[in-house]
Amino acid sequence: MRSAAFILSLLAGVYTLPTNTPRASNSVLLFDAPAFIDPADGTSTLISQEVFVFQDPVGDALTELTNIIKTGLALFGISGEDLSTAIERTKLFVAGGISDQSVSVAISGCSGAGVLADTADSGLALQNVSVGTCDTATQFSGQLVDDAATTSIVFASPDNGFGVISDIDDTVKISHVLDKIALAKATLFDDPTPVAGMPDLYATLSQTLNDPNFIYITGSPFQLYPFLRDFLETSFPETRGPIFAKNLTLSDPAGIFDLLFDDNDTFDFKLSQISRVQGMFPNKKFLTVGDSTEKDPETYGEAFRLFGDFIQCIWIRKVDDADNSDERFAAAFEGVPETKFRVYTDDDIVNVLPTIDVAGGSC
Repeated sequence: MRSAAFILSLLAGVYTLPTNTPRASNSVLLFDAPAFIDPADGTSTLISQEVFVFQDPVGDALTELTNIIKTGLALFGISGEDLSTAIERTKLFVAGGISDQSVSVAISGCSGAGVLADTADSGLALQNVSVGTCDTATQFSGQLVDDAATTSIVFASPDNGFGVISDIDDTVKISHVLDKIALAKATLFDDPTPVAGMPDLYATLSQTLNDPNFIYITGSPFQLYPFLRDFLETSFPETRGPIFAKNLTLSDPAGIFDLLFDDNDTFDFKLSQISRVQGMFPNKKFLTVGDSTEKDPETYGEAFRLFGDFIQCIWIRKVDDADNSDERFAAAFEGVPETKFRVYTDDDIVNVLPTIDVAGGSC
């Protein structure tokens, strides 16, 4: 998405950081994870666990990051801002990933610990790991086996009933994706603001869909995960869920240009993550919620063509100044029955969407 492009382009100068930049000790980012029954035996539980093992940037690295942000913001005519919040939100972009690290995660209420094999060169690892048999709770606490202070939430759900797949930027959070200056401020400085009515709508869906699992799939890079997680914890406390974010690093300069100029990058990523969800919960039905700023209509339309009624319903928020043409939506939803998708306005969030019986087949 454009927020990822903006941040990565802003930080392109990080390539000039000296290789001997001092760094602090190793740290681990433990992502919240979905849990599901192992289809191979039907009794044990798997978690789809992601971790990032890294060295915190210190000293010259943070000084350089500050200068890069100042320079990048000046290009947008932004100056005089307190950069402390921006540094805190973007510091993972200059954290050095550490490869060949094995990570063990203990899950409360489960009989075993999940062991992830060696991290990649980026410091990331994403694997389905068994945690043995678990009790019937829908949320579990996770923690590193050798560091109880590093924790996560594991969201368990059966392979039946309903779930919700949601975008974040300009779907549930005001990000101003189509306005670079407003986007910069929203990403780096502003307190995150939910789209009006969406917290209440999702709380209503939690009731009417009988406690669905919520999974948030975003085109934002994983380096913004702590910021986005805090936002969901604060604004959507009743409908939190794991966040699937892009694996974008600064190790390959060519990748920045791919991101800046290839709109299909986010489309491909989100479609792959919906496929990942379908692999975990093939017998569930999902409501997918997105917006018209980028590729959500095309992504969800293609997901329906691939997976059929796994996609129970598609809701797209109509964002001002986006391409909201009939031609665009006709192409995006080609082959999708009209009863399976809805383009909604902000007024509909309060007045229409809460009244729709998605569980009964309406959309």
